[in-house]
Amino acid sequence: MAGYIEDRWLNKRPNPATGKRERTALWGKGKRYKVAGIPGVRDRSFKALEDAKKWQREAATDSTRGNLYDPRNGEITLREYVEKHWWPSLRQPPSTKEGMRSRVFNHILPYLGSLPLLSIGDEQIRAWVVQAEKRIDVSTVRTTWKHFSAIMQAAFKAKRIPENPFRDPELKAPKATPSKAKAWPLARVLAVRDALPARYRVLVDLAVGAGLRQGEAFGFSPNDIVGQEIHVTRQILKIGGQLAFGPPKGNKTRVTVCPPGLAESVRAHAEQFPTIEVTLPWVDPERPNLEWSERPLATVRLLVTTTHVNGKSGGAVNRTTWDEKAWKPALVKAGVIPAPVREEVQGTKVVWTRTLWKMDRSDGFHVLRHTFASVVLQAGETITTLAAWLGHSDPAFTLRTYVHFLPEAGRQALAALGRWLAPDAREEAPTLPAARSGDETPSSLPAGSQEAEAGGVCAGGESLAGV
Repeated sequence: MAGYIEDRWLNKRPNPATGKRERTALWGKGKRYKVAGIPGVRDRSFKALEDAKKWQREAATDSTRGNLYDPRNGEITLREYVEKHWWPSLRQPPSTKEGMRSRVFNHILPYLGSLPLLSIGDEQIRAWVVQAEKRIDVSTVRTTWKHFSAIMQAAFKAKRIPENPFRDPELKAPKATPSKAKAWPLARVLAVRDALPARYRVLVDLAVGAGLRQGEAFGFSPNDIVGQEIHVTRQILKIGGQLAFGPPKGNKTRVTVCPPGLAESVRAHAEQFPTIEVTLPWVDPERPNLEWSERPLATVRLLVTTTHVNGKSGGAVNRTTWDEKAWKPALVKAGVIPAPVREEVQGTKVVWTRTLWKMDRSDGFHVLRHTFASVVLQAGETITTLAAWLGHSDPAFTLRTYVHFLPEAGRQALAALGRWLAPDAREEAPTLPAARSGDETPSSLPAGSQEAEAGGVCAGGESLAGV
């Protein structure tokens, strides 16, 4: 058996003169029996010898099987484990990790961060969900749930806890409220476009005309237009308060459509607001933890830039600033959302004013991308083509997201069935010869349909066999 038990109160070898084991300097202090020498297992002490022997047997067996966990490793708090172990070793694209940071540090650790890993179970997780739902919407809770589960799974693999409580089949994330992608009518699109500052109006055209995401529109260059196509190869990212270039979402470059009207809008904007070359670090998703200063630089001639940055004219658009200073005020001006409420907040030294917007998430810039999808489908384009233009790897996802945009969805079939069951259709239908007694099959079939005898006949004379 691996390991051994040491009596801390008595010397290992007896006194040659007396033949007895003498007391050590630790006599009567602390726990008497220490189990040591098990590979990969920290030493552990016990008061009773039987307890030490039992733990030695179990630990040695688990160590051999490779499924041993040391309870003392699970006494670390959730916050300490996340901050010192899990987060520093997390390998995710910087843009993904930026979103995870907010959810983990704002919606998990403030609630359960002080608890030891071993004490987090079903009861604690359910209580966390109740508290989190008071502050954030259910979709954010569901995403944060996945992060929490990943943390506990990492602790399980590190042998800090015996099991991941999130793997309990009876413990499930809150159900998401069914929702449909929303598209804007043309009048609303134009109203919001006109309400934006002139230098930003072309962003609406890029989203509605080509399905670009917000970051892709900010990172768009006139050089990306090739004939009647747009090559989407980059976006503007915001990571740790700093801007950078990076590939589109999911590292998926794509080719989308460029209608003639969009090309003209881009040309007109470039004449009014000359393009500017902007240099930013390039974020490679394959090297997520590369130091910021070591990232390669990329220079792009951007179509849309800010009015000034650090006293100089032109710079990449910061999505947070743009949303607050341009997009939301435009929604108010266009009558999409109410005017914000401003309240004074007492800080530690000064009083500052906070702006509170009453805005649904469905009215974010992304609604323009949904509007692009609705226009394309209403025109009769296929789901497969739309998926390619949007950069979806799975057309089934595109179908699930936008099926309600399909023109007359279900109504064409309803009309066809109605025509089949209409009284006048029955009167005009040809009469088949009467069947022989005891036989449901007619003695003769309509001309050209003999080969369908076994399977029946559908409209147009096609066989129903195998349908």
